[in-house]
Amino acid sequence: MVAELRIYPDYQAARAACGQGYDDADIAKVIAFKTAYFAAKIQKSLWPEHAANTIFAVGIAAGDLSARPLHVLDFGGGCGFHYLAAKAAFKTSLRWAVVETRAMAKQARATAKGRFEIYEDIKTAAAALGRVDLIHASSAIQYVPDPLATLDALIALRAPYMMLARFPVWSKDPFVGVQESSLKDNGIGPMPPEIADRPIRYPITIKNINVVMSRFERDYEMIVSLPSPSGEYKVDGNIIGGVTFIFRAK
Repeated sequence: MVAELRIYPDYQAARAACGQGYDDADIAKVIAFKTAYFAAKIQKSLWPEHAANTIFAVGIAAGDLSARPLHVLDFGGGCGFHYLAAKAAFKTSLRWAVVETRAMAKQARATAKGRFEIYEDIKTAAAALGRVDLIHASSAIQYVPDPLATLDALIALRAPYMMLARFPVWSKDPFVGVQESSLKDNGIGPMPPEIADRPIRYPITIKNINVVMSRFERDYEMIVSLPSPSGEYKVDGNIIGGVTFIFRAK
């Protein structure tokens, strides 16, 4: 289902229209519950697009880099879904650091069980990892207050590989919108029995893709681009296509 966006004059106005937005504790509880559900059934599950993106990016990085464990900084990684997909697909050792909001980090710490690490900012996660071999960002950059500043902070880590997945490709003027969905549509699997479904809203910033790509020009080359149906949006009747990009450091 394509997410339909409503345009707002700026991020502050959009944020005010969203209540708790993505910091809603119920969203974090739902994601944690669904991630645990996926972990229990991972070998029998029909894997979604974002799992395939993860496996593709980790495979490229692991195949090219000799250092082990492979160090991955997963920006916006929820409660470890991407880590679980990678571990199910590869025997190679991984050290995985998820960077998330405070509400999501709280839930993720309860579900990590020592398998991956949880942080609330990029700088702390990178310092803890010591080196970053792969930056993994799946449907995350567009939801932060300042996408370009966040992107610059990730690029500055100079990881050998970087994946920008399920990202909107928009060639016109940038805008801020609000995305509305049902709570049950966040994550894959059943809802926790104690949480009722309801509408949730969160701000999203759509930047001109040429401006986004210009941030990579000095330090990275794009080596893979894939269509991303789950990264599509609709605004004023227009479909904004989604793409997954994988970059390699020059």
